[in-house]
Amino acid sequence: SEKFSSVAIAARDPEKTTADIQAKGYGKIPVAPSSDTLASSDVIILATPGIYDDEGIRSFAATLGDMNGKVIIDATNPLGPFSEGLNIRWGNDSSGGEKLQEYLPGAKVYKSFNTIGVEHMQEALGKDMLIAGDPDDKSKAIVEKVVAAVGFKPFYVGPIRYARNLEAIAELWIHMAVPPLGGRNTTRNFWFSICGDP
Repeated sequence: SEKFSSVAIAARDPEKTTADIQAKGYGKIPVAPSSDTLASSDVIILATPGIYDDEGIRSFAATLGDMNGKVIIDATNPLGPFSEGLNIRWGNDSSGGEKLQEYLPGAKVYKSFNTIGVEHMQEALGKDMLIAGDPDDKSKAIVEKVVAAVGFKPFYVGPIRYARNLEAIAELWIHMAVPPLGGRNTTRNFWFSICGDP
């Protein structure tokens, strides 16, 4: 797989996050305050709870600091409350990924890693991983290398406008994997793939 110079985790509480990582047997992964890590990183994976409303996304984007020139992989899903069915932004005219790009115009935002459950991150096994974002060849290639390094097969679907489709796929996966939500009752051991010869 593609190697990167270094990997670090940005956390609001580095000590707690370090303890959690070690308790799960992941070894010693560098953990630093969010502001320090984000400022020094070229590629950032956002793996935080999703934010549903525009103002919340704007406020979150403002906390990231100067993102100009950075590649951001948005793995979040803008889901509403569980009590209302964990639905995505169907009443809005854009996706969470699109709003993030709007609020971070100097960055290259890509939606990926959001369409399957967290357990698949440990067992990627060459499964397809969809990517939506800027068609710029250089930044797109970086994202594809990150996805491949995790063990997935990267598949670019188009510009960030298609983040709304990936978020809808994520909602379908969640509704099928969490029985009370109304989708077909399945286990969490499934994923969506590209078939044929595109």
